[in-house]
Amino acid sequence: MTPIPWIRTILLIAGLLLLGVVVSYAGNLVVLVLIAAILAYLLSPFVNAIERRGVGRTLSATLVFIALSLVLALLVVVMTPIIADQAATLKAQWEAGDLLQLLNRLESELAASLPILEPGSLNLAESAHSLVESQQSKLITYAGDALSIMGDMIVVPFVLFFLLRDGSSIRKKLVSLVPNRYFEFTMGVLYKIDDSLGSYLRGQSLVALVVGVLTALGLGILGVDYYLMLGLITGIANFIPYVGFVISALLTIGVSIFTTGGFGQVLWIVVIFGIVQTLENVVLQPFITGRNVSLHPVSVLLAILIGGKIGGVLGMALAVPTVAILKVIVVETVVTLRRYRLS
Repeated sequence: MTPIPWIRTILLIAGLLLLGVVVSYAGNLVVLVLIAAILAYLLSPFVNAIERRGVGRTLSATLVFIALSLVLALLVVVMTPIIADQAATLKAQWEAGDLLQLLNRLESELAASLPILEPGSLNLAESAHSLVESQQSKLITYAGDALSIMGDMIVVPFVLFFLLRDGSSIRKKLVSLVPNRYFEFTMGVLYKIDDSLGSYLRGQSLVALVVGVLTALGLGILGVDYYLMLGLITGIANFIPYVGFVISALLTIGVSIFTTGGFGQVLWIVVIFGIVQTLENVVLQPFITGRNVSLHPVSVLLAILIGGKIGGVLGMALAVPTVAILKVIVVETVVTLRRYRLS
């Protein structure tokens, strides 16, 4: 008769192969399910807190889900007119040729500042016009892709609600499948992952919110166009350590130069991002996030680069939590092996 361990090994390999097939053929859905799982992980403490007050699990999950929906709806109602107005302004500037004139003026200023450049050598206006014209033919394809993504997004609220309601029971059932000799080790790993990763994700979400709001406020006071979208991008990009903040700062500088045709706002933009970055490092990170994920900066940068190669922007954002989980598993495995060898 085939030994039980061999059967488990075969089933594990088959499960991993099946998971690989699902990921390869349904990559978008896997990403959406992953987003829903992260949201459920962030919101589960609120569901647990309501449940401890005597409210049923289903009703607790429903209340949290409704609260999240109302917050998102409020954000959409507030932000949509502003974003639409800024988008309409950008379109009007393009149709009137103002943006092409700004590019010509910018190229002239660069040529005057840098002797190695000759006026008109970069052809910024012609390149921008050719790029826009080439992309217009793909609008139908983009619209189809957008509709497909919007249809797939329906998966997120459904998965989120069921994970909020049944997440704890699913976890208990999975843990119950662990053999007794590995039970203590498994529970220790899960506890440490939850302790470090949960605090990190929730703290990082709060930090991203504060950074996004402060950046948008500062850019709005400075008079930078599209300050609201830039603040939103900065907050989201803040989930990518080191790299995200630099990218959003460079993007903001580029937008400022592009819309004003000069470098008048650049110094103040650098000051704003410097103040926000200092506030994040000195106040927000130590008191909100703390050292929940103790990884060396080099490890973080390598993880971000590898994550970007594998999963793009989402891979970069999830790189640090993934490495943190792997670190906990490896460290706990080594500690357990040493303990049993010494005993």
